[in-house]
Amino acid sequence: MSIPVSDRPVEVWRLPAEDVRAGHRALTWTVGPQGELAVLVVPERYAAPAGSWPCARLPFDGEVVVRGPRGEWRVPLTGVGIPPDFLALLPGGRVLLVGGRAEESADGWERNGQVFGPDGRLTRELQLGDDVQALTTDRDGRIWLAFGDEGNYGDNPLGQYGLLGLDTAGRIVWQPDFGQLGDQPLEGLAAATEGRRAWLAWYGDRSHLTGIDPDGGEPVVMRLPARQPVGFAIAGDRAVFLQPGGELIRCERESRKGWREVRRERVGVPGGLDRGRAHGRDGVLWFRSGNGWFRVEA
Repeated sequence: MSIPVSDRPVEVWRLPAEDVRAGHRALTWTVGPQGELAVLVVPERYAAPAGSWPCARLPFDGEVVVRGPRGEWRVPLTGVGIPPDFLALLPGGRVLLVGGRAEESADGWERNGQVFGPDGRLTRELQLGDDVQALTTDRDGRIWLAFGDEGNYGDNPLGQYGLLGLDTAGRIVWQPDFGQLGDQPLEGLAAATEGRRAWLAWYGDRSHLTGIDPDGGEPVVMRLPARQPVGFAIAGDRAVFLQPGGELIRCERESRKGWREVRRERVGVPGGLDRGRAHGRDGVLWFRSGNGWFRVEA
């Protein structure tokens, strides 16, 4: 099954009418490393009022609807006890749910990450830091995170790095040398992947974009052309950034350190735009508006 790609937004999936009639709500969503759209859908009784945190009443039941090259399938989840702030896909059909905040107790830090197998069984719990603001996974199963100020300057040992790469056992596989970044991370913004490279957008005194090669080497450090983008996608020397107000900023790379803006355009799609999150995979930016999901090529 092929999914259309265009430099104009194309709708690729919509919450089925039968789910809407049944009172089901789409909460967290993501795009997997192979371009699979995944949406957490829960019965209405578990959905918290709009704008509240957490976005689901705990514990909750639901299912993750995955639409990809192999068709569409659903992963059932039962009795989930962490806030579903982030959803991600891992190799082998596994699903990762992450709560953005973690509390410390006498027994240590709360495990705010849960990995579920393709059958929906809980297989692993992880401690992924506190105040997670951006998260993505790559095709090898690494988890890439950017933290907020309460994580960066709090007591959790993972948040102190600002940006971080972990494996699925929760072990650190990459951490920044702040001398390489040119600034001190304050707030994570968004995440994307391009091939095997992970990109993390964040700001300190200014807005930055950091590209990490998991095989090692110096990270790519660039200025962001937008202060606080919802999401972005990069394809070589081209990039597109989505602003919270629904504006797409198209750019070309002008040097190793920055981008040149080419044009701006409105997304121009129906429904209420998800102003909190968009996902970039291999030069394609995915975003949500209402109960529809769209993609646009960088």
